[in-house]
Amino acid sequence: MRPFLLEAPVGPLLQLDDLKKHIRVEGDGENTLVEAYERAAVALLDGYSGILGRCVLKQKWALPLMGCPDAVFLPFPDCRDFQIEQRLSSGDWIDVENVAIQQDGDCVSFVDLPCGEAGLHLTCWAGWETADEVKETLKQAVRMLTAHWFDNRSAVTTGQAPHNVPLGFQGMIAPLVHVFV
Repeated sequence: MRPFLLEAPVGPLLQLDDLKKHIRVEGDGENTLVEAYERAAVALLDGYSGILGRCVLKQKWALPLMGCPDAVFLPFPDCRDFQIEQRLSSGDWIDVENVAIQQDGDCVSFVDLPCGEAGLHLTCWAGWETADEVKETLKQAVRMLTAHWFDNRSAVTTGQAPHNVPLGFQGMIAPLVHVFV
């Protein structure tokens, strides 16, 4: 089963003034558009289906536990603060007590998982705690992509050569891409 997001990150990765300086935008007329492109750039990179295969800013995820697994692979490389929670038929979440969770690399194992219960999930937090902790190369990649989209607003350009994403973007994110083997 695929993990799903329970609590989204709070706030943007980059401050609006920082982005506007990079893009060379003055005034407040384009603020909404710049912020939207920054959110889209982070979303392209972030989370389970993002290019990075990891979380950018702190967020909470749930991984459904099917059957009675002894262990599961973690959805992200920097998972922490594990809990077993049960999603009730009402949609409410409750903590499941007395389950030991032990991490070993990209896996966690369970002791005393209540196998007869339905709706069990492994929940965890992933991502950098604050925007200040995010690697500068990742921030610069988001700046570059935001600027690229701001300057190339149409899906197709006519009368000029197509514009690819800046080459530096791929080089900046490459060391941060996580691939499970």
